Amino acid sequence: MSRPAAVVVWALAALAVALFDTDPLAQVIVLGGAWALLVRRRVEGRRLRPLTIGLVVLGAMTVAVNGLLSHTGTTVVVSLPAWLPLVGGSVTAEGFASGASIALGLVTAVSVTASLSVVIEPADLVDALPGVLHHAGAALGAALNLVPATAASVVAVRDAQRLRGWRPRGVRAMVDLIVPVLLGAIDRSVQLAESMEARAFGIGRRTSLSGGRSAALLVSAMAAVAAVVLAGVARLSGAADWYPYPVPTLPSAAPLVLAPAVLIALVGALLPPERADEVAPRGDVTSRPLEPA
Repeated sequence: MSRPAAVVVWALAALAVALFDTDPLAQVIVLGGAWALLVRRRVEGRRLRPLTIGLVVLGAMTVAVNGLLSHTGTTVVVSLPAWLPLVGGSVTAEGFASGASIALGLVTAVSVTASLSVVIEPADLVDALPGVLHHAGAALGAALNLVPATAASVVAVRDAQRLRGWRPRGVRAMVDLIVPVLLGAIDRSVQLAESMEARAFGIGRRTSLSGGRSAALLVSAMAAVAAVVLAGVARLSGAADWYPYPVPTLPSAAPLVLAPAVLIALVGALLPPERADEVAPRGDVTSRPLEPA
């Protein structure tokens, strides 16, 4: 399908740009494009609140840990007693700045990767991959579907247990929640294996539905190549590097640094939704109306 393939191409290019370009301003631009895609094109029923909370916690922990354990830099914020394990010594502003830079990179990478499970269905993600990656794609699709399915199971089991008078009191009470969730996950895994076996998974050539090349996929591919090339050039020239030591400096506003990020952000924000009339048969799938019995 055109849009899943375009999202995959965009995500790979966005990850490359975020890794090549360590300048905070460029990473903020990529992060903005990722969230524009998540908000505008998320699949119905996929919630962004858990992802938001997780990213906030991840970023805060990264900044705090790096700031307390770095002890590198010239701007001392506070001096902790030397007898304190790990955190004892000078706590510097440069350490927190370095932690913020690392946290920004992690949050950007996770946000970009989240588009593979929030914007497209796991089955469409598998279908968008080349045939040689079909088996690996099936495993990836099952893994991406594991998190939302487990979260839904936790909510359902918790509500059912509360209707029966269950109240969470201590660690032992959580057994009443964890065991049914695990049993449900095992049961879903068995059902998935039986369904794949009934459909002769892995025996012959796969069948799928796919539209041909679309404008969205073509534009995404061209923009991805251009952005990765520009980010590579900026990385090799040293313009994309940003260090908080010995003293933090302002992010660079050089066109070579910002151009890849702006290009990726624009593509992420403007990716169109997939239309039903774009889907056409491919492979061994036949498209004809069912005959009345």
